[in-house]
Amino acid sequence: MKRYTWISYLSLGIPIVLIISLFILPNVPTTQWSLARAIMYSQVIGVPISIILSVIALCKKNEKNTIAIFGLLLALVMIGIIAFFLYLGTHFAP
Repeated sequence: MKRYTWISYLSLGIPIVLIISLFILPNVPTTQWSLARAIMYSQVIGVPISIILSVIALCKKNEKNTIAIFGLLLALVMIGIIAFFLYLGTHFAP
């Protein structure tokens, strides 16, 4: 019987938390640079972890794929968002 496990839920939950934290980052005051740095490092570490968990969930025989697919799509969207911000930062910075 196929069912969802913690791997599927985690592969969906991590990108959701990362997207929410990405929109919190511009609102962090400049005096709390350590919080902003922690958010940036969590983006860099969290996206590959989410992709790995999604692939593991997709490869398991006794696991439903719907949540893992959504988690993988959100992780790929996060890669696109990060790449877009890096492009803007490198090409249009003063």
